[in-house]
Amino acid sequence: MLITLITLVLGFALLVFGANFLVDGACRLAARLGVPDRVAGLTIVAIGTSLPELVVSVTSGANGHASMALGNVVGSCIANLLLILGAAAVIAPIKLSKQTIRFEIPASIGACLLLALFGNTGDVITRFEGGILLVAFAAFIVRAAIVGLREGSNEDNSEDKTVEEIDKNFSEPYLVRGPVTDCFFVIAGIVLLKVGADLAVNSSVSIADAFGVSERIIGMTVVALGTSLPELVTSVVAALRGNSDISVGNVTGSNVANLLLVIGMPALLSPIAFSTSYNIDIILVIICSLVLMSFAFIGKRNQMGRLQGLIFLGVYILYIGFSVAM
Repeated sequence: MLITLITLVLGFALLVFGANFLVDGACRLAARLGVPDRVAGLTIVAIGTSLPELVVSVTSGANGHASMALGNVVGSCIANLLLILGAAAVIAPIKLSKQTIRFEIPASIGACLLLALFGNTGDVITRFEGGILLVAFAAFIVRAAIVGLREGSNEDNSEDKTVEEIDKNFSEPYLVRGPVTDCFFVIAGIVLLKVGADLAVNSSVSIADAFGVSERIIGMTVVALGTSLPELVTSVVAALRGNSDISVGNVTGSNVANLLLVIGMPALLSPIAFSTSYNIDIILVIICSLVLMSFAFIGKRNQMGRLQGLIFLGVYILYIGFSVAM
């Protein structure tokens, strides 16, 4: 069992490093091709933080563990809202932007409703429905990029960064990277993600079998927490540096990616069986999203404070305890 736990931790570590490598290399290549930095952030980074969930879900589905794939997604969404936002708000109050309130949170709620609709009509998410989810995600990304470009042009017409500036921001001073190195980072990231996903899924299945716990519960707790590490690290580090404003956008964008991309992709490859037991978790995601939106009007306007962060953390602890006890 010790070896299995070590393998699980190693798998999660490879997922985190793989996602970072892939995002780093892709952002640099985008800069070399003249893609605006803001657009790269809203697309590549948004998808990159959900890559662990995506690769794990695809791997789980391909290996016949669809319950773990769905559990990973809904569990990650709950961890993003309650654990990650809660921890970031405890460190420093989080500002809620108008864009987050008007578009990102409603988009995540809409994604929940769409997934619930597909799952409860036939108890399976078909290839066609998976395609619809992917189209919806593409529309979300395009809309976010257009808005980002519009806001960026209003704030600063010199938004684009040169390759030299990108290298200065991302690399050590003595490290000069060319396009070949960037491509290597992308390929290395993909390889690490695949190896990490295999280790995480196989270890999680072994743990579920050893303790007699369902794959659904393992997916919603252990796997979901492990694949949410990129979002957790990003939000906590940002809060420690006084930039907690990005936490909400990171979390809500990741939830949309989880619900649309991470479910849509494996469903497109092979239909995913849906259990009505996931309805409770989807409802919880919707409720937490609505509560988050209400923070813009309750207490100090447009802000999630430390007390609210503690409440979110407490609810997450109760959620984990209730899930394990089931």
